[in-house]
Amino acid sequence: MKKIFSVKSLFLMVILSGIAVSGLFAAGHEHGEDFEFPTSDKGANFCFTSFPDLFNWNIDYPQPGWEDAMDWFLGGMKKEGPAFSLNAGDIMDARWWENPDQVRRKTNQYWGGFARRFRDKNIRLFIAPGDHEYGDDGGLKNHKDLVPVFAEQFVKIFNMPVNGPEHKKGLAYSFTKGNLAVISVDQFEDKGDKMEMTVSGKQLEWFENELKKYSDKDFIIVQGHMPAAGPVRSKNSSANMLKGGTNSAFWKTMVKYGVDAYLCGEHHRITAKRVDGIWQIVHGALWGTQTDVNYLRGSVFDDKLVLELFKFDVEYSGGHIGDHPHRRPTHAPREKAAISQEAIKHGPDIVGRLIIEKSDKENITALTSGAFIQDWYKQF
Repeated sequence: MKKIFSVKSLFLMVILSGIAVSGLFAAGHEHGEDFEFPTSDKGANFCFTSFPDLFNWNIDYPQPGWEDAMDWFLGGMKKEGPAFSLNAGDIMDARWWENPDQVRRKTNQYWGGFARRFRDKNIRLFIAPGDHEYGDDGGLKNHKDLVPVFAEQFVKIFNMPVNGPEHKKGLAYSFTKGNLAVISVDQFEDKGDKMEMTVSGKQLEWFENELKKYSDKDFIIVQGHMPAAGPVRSKNSSANMLKGGTNSAFWKTMVKYGVDAYLCGEHHRITAKRVDGIWQIVHGALWGTQTDVNYLRGSVFDDKLVLELFKFDVEYSGGHIGDHPHRRPTHAPREKAAISQEAIKHGPDIVGRLIIEKSDKENITALTSGAFIQDWYKQF
């Protein structure tokens, strides 16, 4: 099902074509002496958030020097009222390549801490495995014997839904809330002699069946780790892309069933583009290294889906956090992370807004601004 732009969207794109985003969006919320995240759904039935590649480093819980910043971010988002949060993978560095015992020990420590962090904030988190959930690129290429151990630990620790295909139980899954369906896929398939970055075979069959099952939902979002449509902006990333891109069976299946948005990460930058009627939104940024981080907020109404991208600055100091094997000592996150004074005073800046309206025949892209306008990123 192909979606179309409304006249309102095209009109707004013309108006904004010569305006810098920084001038258009002075701040994400009302300015004040001391910013507080709003506790308001603004008429939405419910909201959700998304933040892939949150750490991408081995960050403990609690992590000395980090907790005030994390409380501001996660606690603030919780006040905005998300019914759930999405994370498209790469939660830790996870270059644990020695043996299965090391994988179990380290995942229990770091992944277990990650899970407790969100339980303590009462945030229901849905994760799609990234390459780091299998030991990073080196783990996928050179330590295939450890990949099943990573997968077993992921399923055990994170307790994702288990309605996926038999070989991906707890790794690929789906769920619904109201008139929204979310399908999360695992883009790493065992091809015998290697792990391939794809969605194929039994998982692809399951994926199509889920899309058929949810055809009565007004809006469908798919979550996966890697983009399919390029080019995309990238920083401090191995820049992985889905095999076959928009020619892959995975992408064509999304097009066939009218998926509204595909949320992914890996590249630690924002690139939003509409391809074949699907909004691919690449976002997220690794804390501990990158100073400008971002997240997405979705608001679901009876007749529309609103997606907004926010960013804010984080400042780092101190030495480097250890326990990052197979990396240089300075190729690691800093010991202290703090929210910038600008963000503390004024809150996150909104850098883009997308509205998708429900339609009997084809959902309509009714409004685009900022990051959702073509070639927006080229100004940076």
